[in-house]
Amino acid sequence: MQNTIFLVNDEPFCLWDFDLKERNDEFLKGLDAEYFDYCLNAYLETEDEKRASVALRVSLHHALETLFSLIGAYVQAPDCAYAWLAKCTSPDLRTFVSRVAQGYPALITKLNIPSVTWETVAQTVFATYMPGTERQRSTVERFSTAWARLAHEFLDQKHIDEYNSLKHGFRVKRGGFSLVVGIEPSYGVPPPDDQMRVLGHSDFGASFFKIEPVSADKRSRSVRARRTAVNWSPERTILSLQLAYMSLNNVISALRVVNGWRASECKFLRPENDEDFDEPWKHTPGVTSINFDHVIDDTNTVSVTKQELLERIRVA
Repeated sequence: MQNTIFLVNDEPFCLWDFDLKERNDEFLKGLDAEYFDYCLNAYLETEDEKRASVALRVSLHHALETLFSLIGAYVQAPDCAYAWLAKCTSPDLRTFVSRVAQGYPALITKLNIPSVTWETVAQTVFATYMPGTERQRSTVERFSTAWARLAHEFLDQKHIDEYNSLKHGFRVKRGGFSLVVGIEPSYGVPPPDDQMRVLGHSDFGASFFKIEPVSADKRSRSVRARRTAVNWSPERTILSLQLAYMSLNNVISALRVVNGWRASECKFLRPENDEDFDEPWKHTPGVTSINFDHVIDDTNTVSVTKQELLERIRVA
């Protein structure tokens, strides 16, 4: 019987089996980064642009979740990646990504690196890619910067709410919004169109209801729905998805190399030019999210606890 110890952030586990390496190799062999490239090409060919924009957005969120999950497995459990992924919850993953972004010094890794940052992770991922060359150095630098940017978006609460709504598609209304402002010449008189200023616009986006607490009292079970709308840049979504796909491919290759696969059999991908890494962030619809809704506070509601609600339901 074999065993290996691994952590998910600070939580330790001991994996037991008769063929740990064979199972890990079986898992790594089955990973398919090209699935996301397939999704990208399939949705780009459709004539229904708004539905395609939703599908592409879901694919981007999914790709980032997969990318950072595999980076977590690579950092903390490369010898049993499948076990790390199975034990890592969504909150665990966000904690891990946040710690890497901050350079959290106590994060335990099985890699031979002094600390876990996007740069040190990229250095190990690309250790066998054109070693000792300027191309390798720039690849490490560019991907580590891209991962830091993508991690910032992955951890953004608006993106978390958006992903939760999109993957449960019945909560979503397709289409973006425009935000236009202007100064009234006098009270109640709208300004002329030529004096209005557009702060943000996109034909692509979604709106959804976010359920949140009414009260700061953590015991209260009173909640409200807040209408939220988000704007997307299709170009940014597409380019980010391409970067996520390449990143996934590279992390999978690094996982295979560290588990004994020959580097010559593992491919690494990157944009042709260094400048291409910055392309996704050159596209923006201006204002990316907004919510206009009723003001509801403690004076408009009654704070109720779990026990109080259960008693009312039982009486009814």
